[in-house]
Amino acid sequence: MASRGLLEILSGPTASTVAGFAGSAAVVFGVQRLVPTFDPTWYKSLKKPRWTPPNYVFPLVWIPLKLMQSAALWLVWSRAPSSKALVLPLAAMGVHMFLGNWWNVVFFGKRQLKPSLPWMYAFWGSIAATAAAFHPISPAAAYLMLPTQVWVTIATKLNWDIVQLNI
Repeated sequence: MASRGLLEILSGPTASTVAGFAGSAAVVFGVQRLVPTFDPTWYKSLKKPRWTPPNYVFPLVWIPLKLMQSAALWLVWSRAPSSKALVLPLAAMGVHMFLGNWWNVVFFGKRQLKPSLPWMYAFWGSIAATAAAFHPISPAAAYLMLPTQVWVTIATKLNWDIVQLNI
């Protein structure tokens, strides 16, 4: 059943469940920490559409999304029938995390608005690919990736609008 793995996380966790989830969270959140912190004043100076969320919304959204990604990764890791079955899902997740970080470097670090768009599109696609790669092992893990897909769809539109307003 698709929800079995998610229910296992939410109900009486075992030591191995806690350790597995903690390890997955360390990977997901740790990879994000590889991106340097950038000067926030530059972003504030950009022209943005009226519908832009306030800055405090971004961490309020990303933290739960990263927790869901951590749970998805743990579900796939713990349910894979073999190490060979993990190759594609883990590669997809790695590409997803790389592209999300690289978009931050291009957009915020290098301040390259228009060149950030293809990276954002690739990031969006990598989330879909990760969910697709997770699904055969754990449908629940695939579904846990969907809120990230929704948020990155919004972020892609925001990225596009910022480019249009600032070129």
